[in-house]
Amino acid sequence: MTLIKAAVCNESKTDLTIEEIKLLSPEQDEIRVTVEACAICHSDITYIDGGWSIGYPVVLGHEVSGKVTEVGPGTKTKLDIGDQVVVSLIRTCGKCLACKRGHDVACTGKLRLHETSPLATKTGEVITHGLNTGGFAEEVVVHISQCVPVPKDLPAAFAALLGCGVMTGLGAVFNTAQVESGDTTVIVGCGGVGLASVQGAKISEAEYVIAVDPLENKRELAIELGATHALEPSEDLHEIIQDITGGRLADFVFVSTAAPSAISMSMQLIAPMGALVLVGMPEDGVKSEFDPGLLAARNQRILGSKMGTSKPHFDIPAMVDLWRDGKLDLENMVSSTYPLENINDALNEMRSGSAIRTVICPGV
Repeated sequence: MTLIKAAVCNESKTDLTIEEIKLLSPEQDEIRVTVEACAICHSDITYIDGGWSIGYPVVLGHEVSGKVTEVGPGTKTKLDIGDQVVVSLIRTCGKCLACKRGHDVACTGKLRLHETSPLATKTGEVITHGLNTGGFAEEVVVHISQCVPVPKDLPAAFAALLGCGVMTGLGAVFNTAQVESGDTTVIVGCGGVGLASVQGAKISEAEYVIAVDPLENKRELAIELGATHALEPSEDLHEIIQDITGGRLADFVFVSTAAPSAISMSMQLIAPMGALVLVGMPEDGVKSEFDPGLLAARNQRILGSKMGTSKPHFDIPAMVDLWRDGKLDLENMVSSTYPLENINDALNEMRSGSAIRTVICPGV
């Protein structure tokens, strides 16, 4: 057991507080990582703001990069103390049917950290291990399957994005949709996940990469990162997209925002044989309607894309290669960095909608 500083959410819709808490030592098949960077995802904010239910108190944060500090006894791993890793919330047992099929995001295995939290207050009260990670802290204890080694020359703030936002956006394109050369793609919502999808569509050689966002700075960045066109959602997108493409609608529409209105709008942009890819996750209780007869008649599909249907131990090294080859821009995805003590300012920057990813650096 060690004492660490962490940003604790004690109840919804309140500021996080910096507290000294207990972090239990890793057991077999677990690892302790010193956090060098943890990017803020909108999923963290949804929990903090009460959009999804979770047990309080909780330490959130799940886009982590850092160094291996301790390996649990009896753990078989090639990782050594000091190795640089990216930590993902995707935790796999390697034994269940989903794992055997390569469906990491759907693992149903029982692991110790599913049943207990490694976090507690100094008086012994259990603190929820938010999103399997608890990354808004100086250190984390996670399952070995959550840790992927990365090269030391990859800056920590960039590496953190690979743990969720970039992996989710690229994975939606590469894994869920499997976009091919010549496809028409529309990406609705150009935050961190959406801009990763823009880059993924460009890398996949889609003929049209059409970004949609209400904010001008995000539309401009989308063009810089590879979008062929950038549009406002208030425009008549159905007609404009057909004008751009010579009469075609989208083979794939990626909804990377949690705004409920984006889903119904996006349904109108799909071509026959096309697919709506749901990447952003709305708050609990949000519903959407569609005409199943039209969906069937047009041979259209609705695809869920949790974490980009990713396999971190395969996809993260592939993303590092894309970054090294100059095909994946991570630098422009980081809007700002903050010390752990200023996490509430960072959260408010993300809530404003103008930031792509703000990153918490506990050691700063």
